[in-house]
Amino acid sequence: MISKASKFFAMSLLLVSVSALADTCNNFNIYTCAQSTPNTVRIIGQGPTNSSVGTTTGLITGNSFGVTMTGNGSASDIIIIAAFTGSVGGTLNGSSFTALSSFPEGGALGAISTTLQALGLGTSPTSFGFVDLHSALGAGQTLTVNVSGLPSGTVVYGLALNQVTTCKRGVCSTNTLITNITPNSEAGITGLVTPEPGTLGLLGTGLIGLAGIVRRRYAR
Repeated sequence: MISKASKFFAMSLLLVSVSALADTCNNFNIYTCAQSTPNTVRIIGQGPTNSSVGTTTGLITGNSFGVTMTGNGSASDIIIIAAFTGSVGGTLNGSSFTALSSFPEGGALGAISTTLQALGLGTSPTSFGFVDLHSALGAGQTLTVNVSGLPSGTVVYGLALNQVTTCKRGVCSTNTLITNITPNSEAGITGLVTPEPGTLGLLGTGLIGLAGIVRRRYAR
């Protein structure tokens, strides 16, 4: 018979394993992960999801989001990877997504599905993609990423690129690697995007015009 202590130990190991898996960096396209990839990249939206992904600041309801790094971290370039509940679509800073066959942050899909269902935005992602922003991120800075046409329920994670020098048997080489990734709780997810003020103004003008037409017809 299994004791309570044994059950507790087994559950602890399971939680540790799930947590470690969720923070895994997988190589993709032309990008390679460094041996260590700390979870220090943060996505800053307009509010909390109160769920596994984007817990406190990851809900994106506007036309942009921010990318920052903790611990005075910096990056020579930022890549945004995304999981979609439908087809890959939309642009970031005017650049379209390149499709991927799998999600580069291994183990995150369970948390993503949980959050999608909690927010009523879908059940699970079916397609994946990435955008290389070709933008550096300085220590203590926030990089603004403009969003266009990104479907609701799209989940975004940030990856930091930096030059890393490795030496083996006296031979050293320097390569650009993925050095920092995003933890589930600090990722972002698009909710219902709030229209821009200009769009709201046009909508209001259109409604006023429509009301005038209706009044004239009734006057006749």
